[in-house]
Amino acid sequence: MFDDYPNPAYVPENYDRRYHGPVTLREALANSYNIPAVKLLEMVGIPAVLETAHRMGINTLNREDYGLSLTLGGGEVTLLDMTYAYSVFANNGVMAGTPVPPEKRRPGYRELDPVAILRVEDANGNILEEYTQPETRQVLSPQLAYLITDILSDEVARQPAMGAGSPLLLSRPAAAKTGTTNDFRDNWTIGYTPQFVTGVWVGNADNSEMGHVSGLDGAAPIWHDIMEKIHEGLPVEEFIPPPGLVAVQVCAKSGLLPTPACPRIRTEIFIEGTQPTTYDNLYQIFRICKPSGKLATVYCPPDQVEEKVFMVVPPEAMEWAQQAGIELPPTEYDTTYGPVAGSGTAVITSPQPYGYVGGIAPIQGTARTEPPDQFELYRVEFGQGLDPASWIQIGPDHTTPVVDGVLEQWDTRALEEGLYTLQLTVLRKDGQVERTSVQVTVDNTPPTVRITYPVEGQEYVLSDDEWVSIQVDASDNIAMREVRFFIDGREFTRTSIAPFTAKWTLNNEGALGPNELREHVVYVVAVDAAGNETQSESVRIRVRGNPEGN
Repeated sequence: MFDDYPNPAYVPENYDRRYHGPVTLREALANSYNIPAVKLLEMVGIPAVLETAHRMGINTLNREDYGLSLTLGGGEVTLLDMTYAYSVFANNGVMAGTPVPPEKRRPGYRELDPVAILRVEDANGNILEEYTQPETRQVLSPQLAYLITDILSDEVARQPAMGAGSPLLLSRPAAAKTGTTNDFRDNWTIGYTPQFVTGVWVGNADNSEMGHVSGLDGAAPIWHDIMEKIHEGLPVEEFIPPPGLVAVQVCAKSGLLPTPACPRIRTEIFIEGTQPTTYDNLYQIFRICKPSGKLATVYCPPDQVEEKVFMVVPPEAMEWAQQAGIELPPTEYDTTYGPVAGSGTAVITSPQPYGYVGGIAPIQGTARTEPPDQFELYRVEFGQGLDPASWIQIGPDHTTPVVDGVLEQWDTRALEEGLYTLQLTVLRKDGQVERTSVQVTVDNTPPTVRITYPVEGQEYVLSDDEWVSIQVDASDNIAMREVRFFIDGREFTRTSIAPFTAKWTLNNEGALGPNELREHVVYVVAVDAAGNETQSESVRIRVRGNPEGN
């Protein structure tokens, strides 16, 4: 899933000038949404994208100053190179062509060139020369190539932006992608069937803007007519999925495994081993006390409690959600029912209502009477669930009042994890009793965490790489709080928003001599909502100074 939200630091725009909230990679690519493309480029890194583009056939894009606008037309490419690159998708990840002459080969770039002349005949029809058997190179895995093809041929997925029956729809299965530079100087449509790949570029000869002409309006109709013409009389061929793919039902918006709260489920295909293993948390069920519309407590009558599904968005998406009319879950608990705050003689201030605790948890608050000479004792108890059937006392009865202090230490380590109710009772000498309670969740299971990128021993070069992108897989059985990122034992950032990623800028590296190598140790610490911590295994990376002459 990719967040298609406005970003105050760098604000690329979608072609339709709208934001679309959470979208899957299928939706983003099929509809040519710009913002997820920029976000993906940021996550993967410009060097990795350029390396893949060169390997797939793009012979340009060789400057060293590309930024995130690269995905929106910030680099020069040729129509021939782009069409040749798309032939790799059409050919199950295989590039076909003639070897690049040795004197023109460049490390990291394509090893084959497309062939323009297939046969030469004389005036009598005699074949003088014929190109019959191209060389091939496996550039992408068949599974990855098919995933791209499946998205680019998905007529339903692209309808929100392209509309039904767009020029990308042929009379046979076809995959196609449009493109429009952000200044409207260029627009493209490149697409293919199992038999042919065709690329179309439309623009002005003087490189002037075209007045809001998009790839769908300008290049796509030409592409459509060419493709229909060259396929006349040819059998209809389907795109055949290779082995190694699995179909999984997912929650449509997040791409994660569906829960009962998920409003729409769809089937998605994945490369085997990459299918989601975690459940959707974009949609969650909340218990609401109907009179107030706030979160229900144990005191809200059962007939006044309803369960509602809400979309739970990260803080940076709140503005988008409000503008889009998304109903957000309440954050306050209902006070219509239950104990009313009185003189403050029996108060639990920590843990907070519906908070998380683990290990030995201090219970803080106030236990006193007015007047003070009426104080007899106080005790703290706990019971399982929202409305416990029985209570277990924590510690002894206390005959000394407490004001804004520690009431008791609660050892939760042997308890079954889940929801509990804490109860504070203050007994007066006149026999009156004051009570208060708070619900909390006990969690003593630490989170799981591992660094998925970079890999052990990965090397970075100052002249090529701007940062180290650190990607983490972290989860908890109940709720995550944050992930902290460390380089050489020093924390440099933390984040509470999944997916848990961070960038360590190589500008912090300091002076390195030519080809000098420096090693760093990367690790992260995952913290769940109850404060349980887990440190990941360390990953060693190497940073190399600029090569001689750079």
